[in-house]
Amino acid sequence: MSAEAVSVVIGDDGLASISVGGWPAMRLNRLSPSVALAGGDAGFESREMRRNGSDDVEVVDRFEAGLRLTRRWRTGARGVVTLASELANASTRAVAVADVRLLSGSDPAGLGPQSGSPQVYEQGSYWARVRPWGAPEAAEAGSGEQDATQRTSASGSQYVWLAHDIEARMALLVGFETGERWTGDIRTVWQGMRLAQWSVGMSCGITELAPGATWTLETLTIAAGSDPWQLLCEYGDRVRARHNPRILARPPVSWCSWYPYRLGVTEGRVIANARIAAERLVSLGLRYMLLDLGWQSGYLPSSFDENDQFASGLRSLADRLEGMGLHLGAWCAPFTISEQDPLVSEHPEWLLGVEDDNAGAPHPSGTWFWEPHGNTYALDLTHPGAREWLRARIRSLAERGVRYLKPDFIGGVTAGHLTRRANRSMTAGGGAEAARAGLSIIRDEMTRPDPEALTLNCGGPEMPGAGSLPLLYTCEDTGNTGYVGWKHLENDYGRNVAGHLWKNGRWGIIQPSCLVVGLPGGIEEARTRATATFLAGGQVDIGDDLTTLPEDRWRILQATLPPVGKSATPVDLFEPIEAGTLGYDASASGRGGDRPRSVEQGASRVWTLKMEADWDAWTLIGVFNYDTNDDVPYGKAEITRFRLPLRRLGLDPDAELSVIEFWSSQYLGRSPFARANPRGYRHPGDAQALIASPERGIWEVGFFGPGVKLLVARPYRPHPWPAATTFHQSGGAELADVRWDGARLSGALRRSPGETGSLVIAADGWDVLEARVNRRRTHARSGAAGSVVVPIVCEEPLTRWEVRFRNRQR
Repeated sequence: MSAEAVSVVIGDDGLASISVGGWPAMRLNRLSPSVALAGGDAGFESREMRRNGSDDVEVVDRFEAGLRLTRRWRTGARGVVTLASELANASTRAVAVADVRLLSGSDPAGLGPQSGSPQVYEQGSYWARVRPWGAPEAAEAGSGEQDATQRTSASGSQYVWLAHDIEARMALLVGFETGERWTGDIRTVWQGMRLAQWSVGMSCGITELAPGATWTLETLTIAAGSDPWQLLCEYGDRVRARHNPRILARPPVSWCSWYPYRLGVTEGRVIANARIAAERLVSLGLRYMLLDLGWQSGYLPSSFDENDQFASGLRSLADRLEGMGLHLGAWCAPFTISEQDPLVSEHPEWLLGVEDDNAGAPHPSGTWFWEPHGNTYALDLTHPGAREWLRARIRSLAERGVRYLKPDFIGGVTAGHLTRRANRSMTAGGGAEAARAGLSIIRDEMTRPDPEALTLNCGGPEMPGAGSLPLLYTCEDTGNTGYVGWKHLENDYGRNVAGHLWKNGRWGIIQPSCLVVGLPGGIEEARTRATATFLAGGQVDIGDDLTTLPEDRWRILQATLPPVGKSATPVDLFEPIEAGTLGYDASASGRGGDRPRSVEQGASRVWTLKMEADWDAWTLIGVFNYDTNDDVPYGKAEITRFRLPLRRLGLDPDAELSVIEFWSSQYLGRSPFARANPRGYRHPGDAQALIASPERGIWEVGFFGPGVKLLVARPYRPHPWPAATTFHQSGGAELADVRWDGARLSGALRRSPGETGSLVIAADGWDVLEARVNRRRTHARSGAAGSVVVPIVCEEPLTRWEVRFRNRQR
């Protein structure tokens, strides 16, 4: 059977081969299924095949223990190939199934590209990566003298895996469209650059398949195309269409107590922050005040009782917050039971264990990092008593006024080694079924008193389906500013968040951890965090102490709100943007040019987001620079120069564009950007202009890192027109009713009373005659590159402004 770009051929022997048109080096040959039981692999016995045309093939494999695996291959709309499978037990005894591989190949000579620039996309709930084809650097190489071509390593991806070749400009996507009982995975074993083994399937957690019973396995989809990011987005759309998850109309905004207070959170501190939030943030979308770990008795993750830091109780706090226009949120770790919780001794049968433990005792799932430390255990959600315990406690939170819940560490119950549980026909450790049952309880109990109540998925099965939650935690914890370092931010934003942006609005609303912009970190770190959070387009979870937040950080925080609800595209996730560096001495002396710089593959530094309002359409371009010049002598610091091809940014290289950098409010003029020195002379001061056009269709953005630049690019007009305001990172979504009548530019600004900022107008060649804000005259001043800066103080939610101009050439 064949599709537009992907070809899945089922041979007469029933084995599958996958190839991609336009990418001859990519082939996955002679792929067969396998079934593993608790005691080892189930032996293959026979195979039958039935063809219903070239695009509909059914293959039935029989294994020992009476197992029958039926796989149905079909080609659907737009050439997407799907594989639907069932596993049946035709014997008279229950069979404990450990793993099912729908496709598996171990012939090194027949797998994988042999040329080009291939790379692989892999992901899980908190991480994502794009890395070169072959054994990663962290491979277990054994002897340091071992030949690199012989190094072996294993890696895997949950739900979806994608291979892409930059030179061939083709990509292959293999992904699961369902994850109801099991978490589909794609596993790889590398030997140097060669893909030695590749398999697609699911761990079944040593689950019993009853005599005469049939399991519906997770549905697989295979697609190919020239644009790897588009393939991921289309895959996300198919999953959404199948499951119809709850997608919020707009991303929520919350405040979280963790980074400002951790275990020191108190009722008084929450109220103090809420008072300020009600004044400055509610009008920008803030709705929830979340108590993270610290409110529970004994600081136990599994406790649902208040400690003396919340002596008035959650119900009283919820009522006080409601009076301020806010809702109460609460953190819990309902599937993680501390060894100090009475539940461990009272109901050990409600906790997961390991299969080979003859004593039948619960097995620790981990240790608790915070007070009171100690071991933790995973709740056995296959046990009806454990489920009722969970239901009662979640219901108690909802009854106490909690309208936003953050259940954390919920992925522990799927740990592959925790397979001993009460109900062996229900998957727990190693699968998603029990976790989804627990999430269904949480969702049902939270929405019972209020259908609009929200719950955040922190590590549970992220694919929509049973128990799916509307919010998805999508990266590692961001940490307090200053402490975590720029490499952590690059990994979190440039890999994890960038690699998950396609899920936003498809699988749920993503949350890129907490937005922390306050001290002790520097201003550029705050802007970088805020820009990544804004361009992610998901939930904004504020993580600062509002009672101490400096005003320069308030401007950053407020400029991030409200979220726009759509995500940027990471332009360079699969194909790096060219960059170079230029040293101070080399530039000043005229003896040196750009030095090419190696850009690490898979860390996205350039994101674009299309914006549209009733008065204009424009593009946001976020350029993230994680480079540092630490401990360099005078004259040796090197500026990073990003070469941005306009077509890759979605911009017309022949169109004139007006550009401003948001954070500095530096209007950059119109493209192409040329700074003509006598005799073509170049020197360090040229970088003050930030952007240059060294050749047609290329913008060169040069600035020192670490830091970020947020460019707002809109079509150039030969008359005054807004470039952006300082109020909102969107670059203009806060403006309305913008009009030009030949001599007067006017419009309205929607922002909160008390906010101050400026409107920057592109007006090269025009003189200001008069500027008014709310009908009162104000002083408009000259800005960079012929722009006009109009100061604005918001007195009402809607501020009217107008500026009259005169053309200098008339």
